[in-house]
Amino acid sequence: MGLLDWFSNKDSMEDTESSVIVKNLRSKGYGRNLMPITVENIRKGIATDSSGYENEVVLFLRKNKRDR
Repeated sequence: MGLLDWFSNKDSMEDTESSVIVKNLRSKGYGRNLMPITVENIRKGIATDSSGYENEVVLFLRKNKRDR
């Protein structure tokens, strides 16, 4: 199973998407809580922290420094 399989529309992947943590980041909301970003959050484009603040999730792809 590859990373791109999670971004396809497979119904069997729903349980896995919410449990796979890609990265832990700080929220932009009050208190700047540490929150896990999961594959499900990336697909939806929104991650909600523990205080209820909704953060927008954006995925950036870059070339290697050597190729720039």
